[in-house]
Amino acid sequence: MSWSDPARRFEPAEDVQLRAELRDLLGLGPVIASAPAAPTAELTALASDLRREAQRRRRTERKRPTWGLLAAAALPLLAVLTGLGAWGFQQKHRADGLALQAQRQEQEMTRMAAVHAAEVAKERQAKEEVQQQLQLASKQGGRKAEPYLVIPVEKPLRFQGDDYQRVKGKPQQ
Repeated sequence: MSWSDPARRFEPAEDVQLRAELRDLLGLGPVIASAPAAPTAELTALASDLRREAQRRRRTERKRPTWGLLAAAALPLLAVLTGLGAWGFQQKHRADGLALQAQRQEQEMTRMAAVHAAEVAKERQAKEEVQQQLQLASKQGGRKAEPYLVIPVEKPLRFQGDDYQRVKGKPQQ
C-alpha cells in the first residue's frame, strides 16, 4: 500500500503504530504525510536489492503441482471406493455361493421326488399284482389256493380279570 493511498487514512491504529516502530528501527524517522521525503541513494539501493531478491525467490520457488494436491485429496476417496469394491465382490461371491447351493438343493429335491414317484409306482404295481393274484385264487377255488400262509390264532372269548391292574379310583377295602 502506497503512502499516498487514501485508504491508508482509515487503517487501524495497530498498523500505524507497527509502521512507526519499523520506521524507527530502520532509522528513517517520522514521515510527514504532507511532504514526502526524497529517497536517498542508500534507500534506492536497498529497494533494488529487495526487489532483486524477491524476483530471485519467485523464480526459484518450487511450484507445487496441483495434481499432487488432488491425488492427496483423492486418497481417502480411493480407499473408500476400494473398500466398497472389496465388500461388493465379497457379497457377490457369497450370493453366487448361495445361488449354487439353492440350485443343488432344488436338484436334490427333484431327484428325491422322482425316486419317490418311482417307489410309489412300484408299490401300486405290486398292490395291483397282489390284487390280481387274489382274484385269480378266489376264482380257482377259495381257501385252498390262497397264495399266502394263514396261521389260526385262538382268541379268548371272555375278558379275564387277572391281566389288569387298577390305576385310579377308590381304594379297595
